[in-house]
Amino acid sequence: MKRRRKVAAVLCMVSVAFVLAAKARVADAYNYNASDFATSVVNYVKGNGVGSDWISGASFDNTTAALGRPTVDTTGDGWFISMDSPVPVVPCYAPSRAFEVVTIGEGGSLTVKFDHQVHNDPGNPYGMDFTIFGNAFQLAGGADGWSNGDPTKITMTSTLFANPATVSVSKDGTTWFTFSSGPEASGFAPTLGRVYDPAHPDGSIGAWNQWWGVPTDPTVPLDPTATSLSLGGLTVAQAAQLYGDSAGGTSFDIGGLGLDWIQYVRIDVPSGASAVTSVDAFADVAAVPEPASMALFLTGLGAAAARVRRHKRRLSDVLEN
Repeated sequence: MKRRRKVAAVLCMVSVAFVLAAKARVADAYNYNASDFATSVVNYVKGNGVGSDWISGASFDNTTAALGRPTVDTTGDGWFISMDSPVPVVPCYAPSRAFEVVTIGEGGSLTVKFDHQVHNDPGNPYGMDFTIFGNAFQLAGGADGWSNGDPTKITMTSTLFANPATVSVSKDGTTWFTFSSGPEASGFAPTLGRVYDPAHPDGSIGAWNQWWGVPTDPTVPLDPTATSLSLGGLTVAQAAQLYGDSAGGTSFDIGGLGLDWIQYVRIDVPSGASAVTSVDAFADVAAVPEPASMALFLTGLGAAAARVRRHKRRLSDVLEN
């Protein structure tokens, strides 16, 4: 009986290990964690030119829109897409509702805080530490624009519509360090709400959906060498494939400012600027496992598997006793 329990325990251990290994190899759906994003608004100075949602009439000054994850599905615009239809955010169709983005306005600012230190982690992909999501978008080719249809049929242009603004960061909310040479908030890259996955479309957003799978991962930065020119000439499907699991956005490296961590982010729109700048979310980039750690894990997994093979060979003898 003891041997049976021992074999069962080993089998259970290895089953769990194989599940974890599979998750390390295959991209899973992102599991939402509020701490991955800015959790509080410290200060908002409403600038000039903040408009209203043309559908609901609500002002774009709802600061809670900048908290939590970036928009996955927005709504139709009433022109090419029904307003009742959920529309996955794609690089040529940005979040544009008052409950999705907050507009800072000319001469205004927005300051947010994470509930933890955002580190300049050497394990962060591309050396990026946090990402800001706005409502930039690229023009789709053709006269009809985006109609929430087949993404393989619509080609992107390289024309980017954006309202960039200056970004500063701080450890304590008092001493600030500015990305004076860029990048800027609400620039490239536009947001992608869902992974392009025609083999596994998410039916919860409608039977019409044949292309869009699970939500993208906002903690995965896009390759910073990509630009609006990178998307020009691609279909929406090809652009989404370039993003992979990433939700896009504009990512920042605080190490370039000589900082090891920050907790506050501020966006300033200078007086006299033509941009008004809208913001959807702030995300902490997730570090990837170090190769040594992964190798150690796989070594342990191999050893556990070998133990199971040995026990399987003896299992019939054990059960007979």
